[in-house]
Amino acid sequence: MEKMILFNPFEDRTDRDVRNLLGSAFISALQKGDQAALAQAVSDLGRKNLPDTAQIYIKARYDRYTAVLAQVSSNPPLGADIYAIAGLLWDESLFFECHEWLEQNYRAVQGQEKKVLQAMIRTAGTFELLTYNRKKAAVSVAAKALSVLESHVLQVPESFNIQPKINCLKAVTRSEG
Repeated sequence: MEKMILFNPFEDRTDRDVRNLLGSAFISALQKGDQAALAQAVSDLGRKNLPDTAQIYIKARYDRYTAVLAQVSSNPPLGADIYAIAGLLWDESLFFECHEWLEQNYRAVQGQEKKVLQAMIRTAGTFELLTYNRKKAAVSVAAKALSVLESHVLQVPESFNIQPKINCLKAVTRSEG
């Protein structure tokens, strides 16, 4: 049986570079409300001789990115709520970008909010790991996220809708064996 080749930023340096470049350009577009950096990144990547898997990834990501950016630009109050934006990213299965978005905002908070935000970052990280079948690492990260979220669930803003994510984290940690 022929092995199927998939995009995998955890095992392929080119894939990781593509993911990181796109993710950074997208986070910049979210912050600035300007898609120029994202369009430039996609254009730059389009000029490279990338494998089909990377090209498919770029197109799929760009489509989801523009959907999120359109929602944010059509609803200005949404753009002011880091947790609502994280929820939009989550809903589009943009777990890496959700992780990056929250991590960027992590630097600006303190105290309990910082602890909760770190758990939310780990939650996004868990699902990014699961996307690439890195189950053992996902179980470990999920357990760390749960240890905080279960006792601080009320501190997570409603706009992130944490309870379904907590339920998924529990399922991940239960499936360890």
